[in-house]
Amino acid sequence: MIRINLLKPLEVPAKPFVFDEPARRSKPKLILFSLLGVAAVVAIVTLQFPGFFGNLFAKREQPVAVPVPPKPVPETTAEKPAKVTANAVEETVRDLHPEASKPPAPATYADLVPSQKIEYQYYASTRLLKDIKSITPPDVGFANFIFTPPGEFYVHGLASDDQDLKRFQDGLASLTGAEIKPGMNVSAGARGKSREFSFFGSVRYPVDALPTPPNRVVAKADLQKELKQMRTVAGNLGIHLKEPRLLATAQAGLVKKMIWQASAECSFQQIQDFLAELHESKSNLGFAKFALRARGDEKMVAEMDILAYV
Repeated sequence: MIRINLLKPLEVPAKPFVFDEPARRSKPKLILFSLLGVAAVVAIVTLQFPGFFGNLFAKREQPVAVPVPPKPVPETTAEKPAKVTANAVEETVRDLHPEASKPPAPATYADLVPSQKIEYQYYASTRLLKDIKSITPPDVGFANFIFTPPGEFYVHGLASDDQDLKRFQDGLASLTGAEIKPGMNVSAGARGKSREFSFFGSVRYPVDALPTPPNRVVAKADLQKELKQMRTVAGNLGIHLKEPRLLATAQAGLVKKMIWQASAECSFQQIQDFLAELHESKSNLGFAKFALRARGDEKMVAEMDILAYV
């Protein structure tokens, strides 16, 4: 009997097995017993380790690479191109600062976009004419008055005496943000009591309190329509506005600035009404300058530099 201990190596017997058989038969018997022993060992190993011989002779399987599906990428939709609107010029300016939910209020006239500049021209012109009228004493008259937005003006006139001239000068100095520089101051009239005077001045009306204006950039095809509407407004007020003539064209950022000159005979009150009605009618035209010149009676000649952004 062959003892197999799984925990220890097999002990080698001190002496080989010897069978008392005749010499002629000992060799076959020895071979037979050896084969039986080998068979017994194989049987025991098979019973204890069923997969031993299978793994020994089986062809080793090659590892199969399992394909890993790619990580899904979220679908992105292409952005639609921005729609071009009538406020394209103002939107372009605002788009320069997309990080601000609300653009900062402009600090000066130069910071305004074209539509805001026209809005300010109406506001400043109307307010200055009203302020000048309110501070002028009854015995002070004008020979010339010129206003150039945003706030520069020139006035040349005649006061009945020094007191009226002083009152008028003090009134000019009281205007919002006023800076006044006296020009001429000479005696006039038969008795020499009257004073002929002139002042160069400027006002600084606030620009951050303006309402949001409509888009006032004009398509080139609509220019004549705008000019015709302006003449219609003037005619409704009894003002005969002469046909405007083109003075200059210049590039102003993304748009062109075009200036026409027109003139009319009207009173001081009529020019105020004209500006108010033109603004009320949503005109897209502004003013680069207007000059009022005394005609010798209650009427005056108004010369206007009319502005359009195209």
